[in-house]
Amino acid sequence: MEKARVDRVDTVIIDTAGRLQIDESMMGELARIKEIVQPHEVLLVVDAMTGQEAANLTRTFHEQIGITGAILTKLDGDTRGGAALSVRKISGQPIKFVGVGEKVEALQPFYPDRMASRILGMGDVLTLVEKAQEEVDLVEAEKMQEKILSAKFDFTDFLKQTRLLKNMGSLGGIMKLIPGMNKLSSEQLQQGEVQLKRAESMINSMTLEERRDPDLLAGSPSRRRRIAKAQATTSMT
Repeated sequence: MEKARVDRVDTVIIDTAGRLQIDESMMGELARIKEIVQPHEVLLVVDAMTGQEAANLTRTFHEQIGITGAILTKLDGDTRGGAALSVRKISGQPIKFVGVGEKVEALQPFYPDRMASRILGMGDVLTLVEKAQEEVDLVEAEKMQEKILSAKFDFTDFLKQTRLLKNMGSLGGIMKLIPGMNKLSSEQLQQGEVQLKRAESMINSMTLEERRDPDLLAGSPSRRRRIAKAQATTSMT
């Protein structure tokens, strides 16, 4: 805190030890830290995958420490986020952020209406649109649209799209934002990831001429065999 004052830093984050189970010695330590620091915010980080345990954890922390809000993590997993209801009901405090991945940008503001849509299996189109807006170049998107409409979309273009999808997050995380896609199992999503990697490997083994003119592959069994063989080798390494 003193270092922050000297350096004129206006925000200090004190990241304390976390536990999935209640630890009395740790709770005492947290109480002492809160008393000394007098923080403006006390945010409980809750793993959305813990289910009912999230409710017990929230109750204990709020009763013994007193929280001003919560951060719900691992919403990119199989859970729909029902833990959000427990946290809000028990503590009466708002959920301020949600984590949908491991990177810093995967920490997002919490929007109750979007969470309700996820819980009901209706997806989260607004978040999907925001992710796309962050990554998509509008000029490039218009060019790609023209290519698709004029049937000039080639393998290089496909590769660009798969890389754009990766920049937006995991395939599973993206699919769960689309209405109706929540029915896909983790195994199906994982298989989709494997198929995408396989397609990328095949395209990377093509010549530039083959990428630009798919008809070359249609009319040449030897080219197809070469690409298939290179893909199998790449997948094994």
